[in-house]
Formats: sequence, structure tokens, C-alpha cells
Amino acid sequence: MRIVCLGDSLTYGYGVKRASVWTALASRAMTGCEIINKGISGDTAGGMLSRFETDVAGSRPDMVFIMGGSNDIFFSGSISEAESSLAAMVFRSLHHSIRPFVGVPLPVYEPGLAKEWTAFASGENVRRQLGRYREWLLRFGESFRIPVVDFWECVPADSSGLDAFYLDGIHPSEEGHRRMDALWQDTLLNLPDN
Repeated sequence: MRIVCLGDSLTYGYGVKRASVWTALASRAMTGCEIINKGISGDTAGGMLSRFETDVAGSRPDMVFIMGGSNDIFFSGSISEAESSLAAMVFRSLHHSIRPFVGVPLPVYEPGLAKEWTAFASGENVRRQLGRYREWLLRFGESFRIPVVDFWECVPADSSGLDAFYLDGIHPSEEGHRRMDALWQDTLLNLPDN
């Protein structure tokens, strides 16, 4: 089975060794499964949509995992572009007979946020929009029977766990990638056959 993972820095694995990225961990653990990481740091959902035909359809995968939208929120303060682009990618997948599933991007951990990200990724509006986007992704998945990997579920609840999970308040550490991998694999292995 071939799976393309289309995304931004959360998929690419910003700040960690290539071998420690959740897609690499999953690739080593899932024998007989080729996992292709097509994450680009800083990409928006609109950017992902623009490269969909080349990066996804051109690879002829059996499945595509799509996760993006955080940068749309950071740069525009809105979720509308992320929603429309993500929906378009899901329906393009179906058009190409590629089975889609989607991911919910991680929340921002503001106490651990690096200074270079504070102008874009901090504040009540960002928190609110990320939460609204998560709710929309979960509703979208349920409505169209598209599996959703809710990465919020693997984020620790306590501050010491959060400090270990994040590198800079946005991007996961190696520990964060291990948790993401475990949840992603669990979701994938429990997908219904249809």
C-alpha cells in the first residue's frame, strides 16, 4: 500500500531529525506500506491544493493523508481558506480513486511559544480559530465519512508534558512525533474496509 502524506511543517517534521518524524516512524513500523512525506514547512492549505495533482495524484497512491490549515489561520486569522481548500483536496482524491483521510493540526502551546512565532501564532483569535477548525474537520469527516486523525488527542494535558511535547509551542519534539505516530497508526489500522 502507498500513502502520500500531504501537509505543512507538522507533516514535514520541522526541527527534528528525518528519522524521528512521525511519517518515518510509521514507515518503519508498517511493513508493506510505503509512506511518502509531502510536507512543506510554511505551506498553507491553498498551497497544498495547488500542488495536489503533482504531489498526490502523480504518485498514484492508494490513500492520501491531508493535514494543513494552521498557517492559513496564522497568516489570515481565518479558517475559510483552510476549509475550502481541504474540502477540495478530499474531493479531488475521491475523483482520482484515492482514499482520503485527514488530520487535525496541533493546538498552539503559548507558554512554550518561541519569540519568532508570537506575532502570528499567539492570542485569543488564533486559539479560537484553531478550535473552530478542529470542530469543522470533525464534522466534515463525519458528514462525508472521511476518517479523521485528531492529533489534539495525543497532546498532554499537563504543563510538564506539554514542555516535552513541543519544540517551540507549534512544532512537536521527537516525543511529540512518537505520540503522533502512535495515534496515526492506530487510526489507520482501525479504518473500516469500505
